Amino acid sequence: MKKSSICFNVALCFLTLTSTVVASDQYSENKTKTSERQTEVTINGEKFYINGSPTYEGQTWVTSYGGEYPVEGLLMNARLVQGIFDDLNEKTRGQWNYPDTGDWDPDRNTDEFVRAMASWREHGLLGFTLNLQGGCPYGYCSGFPWDNSSFNADGSLREPFLQRAERILDRADELGMVVILGFFYFGEDGTLQDEEAVKKAVRNAANWVLETGYTNVIVEINNE
Repeated sequence: MKKSSICFNVALCFLTLTSTVVASDQYSENKTKTSERQTEVTINGEKFYINGSPTYEGQTWVTSYGGEYPVEGLLMNARLVQGIFDDLNEKTRGQWNYPDTGDWDPDRNTDEFVRAMASWREHGLLGFTLNLQGGCPYGYCSGFPWDNSSFNADGSLREPFLQRAERILDRADELGMVVILGFFYFGEDGTLQDEEAVKKAVRNAANWVLETGYTNVIVEINNE
């Protein structure tokens, strides 16, 4: 069994998950597919590696004023947190209706996201963020009336959200891309009923990543 490192601090932490070590409340069936995965992210010192090679190997960034800075080992990424977005609040769900159909379709949203990923990779993007609790659909929000979360109030997982996430993570694996997977978002984390539900959500989500065998995922846990 390989080692898995988990870190918690006041603001933010990252962990790379490499094998099953967390006790599961859900998804106890062994679904490990590590041997089938094509992309593995690792950290060596202060550099990110993909499949054993540093990212942007040998490359530098040339500034407009002539300066040069090495970018080898960096993981430049885009914040694309709404790839699995859905709104389970019937009072607000209609805000996201597609103009051509008059209905909101979360699977269509994910499908369009997946179809665009190859273009991002062709233009040099190696990583992107994806959230299990999405983010503000308007950019920045003071209130969160919608219900856009992969977690039920007790910390158990919502299967449709995970199915959409798997489509994105599978495609990222095929393309050689890294996904920074955020578990929580500050406007949505209040939907979890108590501290024990938060801990259960972390265990369940971490185990889901482990048991599906993803090696191209970095988990982000923001506990502020």
